Amino acid sequence: MATREITRERWSSELDAFGVQHAGWIVTLEVLGEDIGDQLETSGLPLTGIAVELDRQPERVEIMVGGRLDAHITHVVEGPCRVWLREAEAPGDEVIELECDGGRRTLIYFGRVPPQRQLSSS
Repeated sequence: MATREITRERWSSELDAFGVQHAGWIVTLEVLGEDIGDQLETSGLPLTGIAVELDRQPERVEIMVGGRLDAHITHVVEGPCRVWLREAEAPGDEVIELECDGGRRTLIYFGRVPPQRQLSSS
């Protein structure tokens, strides 16, 4: 499995395309940070979309899951500074990691329970 950093100028196009391609996939969304520890935001809900807003301050990425009135979460990552994608050899192993300046990371696992927590090389 290869992990690659997505350059800032490609965030919108790549994350939008990835969100469309993976719409409906079951995700696990985790937030990690020294100030909060490891926090499970959601698990077992389908991805409905990923939106990148670089024209506002602070910049932000929104991850939408659920898509139902009784089960919908929009997780907002404000001030992202780096984005990685772990591409899978087989569908279901993809992981997106968004990192903020303060070191907080948001991980989105597709299709199954997260196999590992470390994605970036930092």
